[in-house]
Amino acid sequence: MKKYIILLIAAVLTLASCNTERRALNQMRRLTYEVENQGQYYDADDWQDAYSDFRAIDERMDVRKLTPEEAAEYGELKGRIVSKFAKSSVQSVVNSVSTYINQGIGIVKGIVDGLIK
Repeated sequence: MKKYIILLIAAVLTLASCNTERRALNQMRRLTYEVENQGQYYDADDWQDAYSDFRAIDERMDVRKLTPEEAAEYGELKGRIVSKFAKSSVQSVVNSVSTYINQGIGIVKGIVDGLIK
C-alpha cells in the first residue's frame, strides 16, 4: 500500500511540473499574439507591462521539461516577441531586451563553431 502511495505522489508531482511549463507556454503564446496584434497601439507603460510579463513567464519556464516540438515553439515565440520589444520605442525595454539578443547571438555562434570543428 505504501508503495502505491509513493507512486501516486510521484505521478502527481510529475504532472504538476509539466502543467507549469504548459501553462507558461500558453501564456507566452497569448502574450506574443497580443504584442504582435496590438503593439502598434502600445504606449511606454504598455511596453513595460508586456516586458515584465515576458520576464515572469520566461523565468518560470524550464524548457527541458517540454517536448522537442514545444521547446521549438517556445523558442520561436520568444524570438518573435523579443524582436517586437527591440523595435519598440521604449529605450528601457530595448536596453533590457539586448541581453536576450546577445544570448541568441552566442547560441548561434556556438552552434556554428560546433558544426565547423
